[in-house]
Amino acid sequence: MSKKIGPEENFWSPFQQEVMRLVQRHPIVYIRDIMMTPTQYKAAVTTAWDRIARDIRMPQKICKQEWTSIKFRYAKVNNMIRYGKVTEEIILMHPKTSKYLDGSLDFMDAYIYEIDDDDVPAPIHKRFNKMFGITNKQVVTKEMVQALLKKRMQEEEPNDEMGKIHVQNLMNIVEDAVERSLREMTTTEDPEHRTAG
Repeated sequence: MSKKIGPEENFWSPFQQEVMRLVQRHPIVYIRDIMMTPTQYKAAVTTAWDRIARDIRMPQKICKQEWTSIKFRYAKVNNMIRYGKVTEEIILMHPKTSKYLDGSLDFMDAYIYEIDDDDVPAPIHKRFNKMFGITNKQVVTKEMVQALLKKRMQEEEPNDEMGKIHVQNLMNIVEDAVERSLREMTTTEDPEHRTAG
C-alpha cells in the first residue's frame, strides 16, 4: 500500500524547515559513509534520527517520512531539469515547485544526482509528470522503423534469396502496422474525422 501524498504548497512549513535544518547538521542521514561497516552505518543513522526527532519533538518515524518525501521530490525536480524535461525557470515559476529551488536544499546538490528516476516513488513521479505535462511516450514514425530495418538489412546482408524475401516481408508488415497505428491515433484524437468501419 503506497502512502498518499499530501497537497503541495509553495512554501516550507515550519516542521519541514526544521527537518531540513537538522538533516543538514547530520550528514550521515544523506551521505553514505563508505568507511563504516553496514552495522556501524545503520547505528550512526539511527543515532542521528534520534537526535533530530528529539530536537523537533516529533516521533522519529514522522521526521524520517517527511525527509524522505522532501528528498525524493527534490531529486525528481533536479532530474527533470537534468534530463531536459523542464527548465529551471519553469520550476521557479510554478507555484507548487519553486520552493525546491529556493536554496534550502543546496546542501544536497553534491549528492542528489545519486538518486535516479528509478529510485523516486511512483506517486511522486505521477504528480510531477502530471504537473508539467511530461509523458514517457516516444513517438515512432514509419521512417524511423524503415531506417532501422534497412540498416539491419545492410548489416546482416542475407546471403540467400529467402533471407532477403524474409526481411522485405518483415519491412512490409511493420510498415502496415505503423500506418494502421497512426491512422488509429489520428481518428481517436480527432473525432470529426472518424470513419464508419
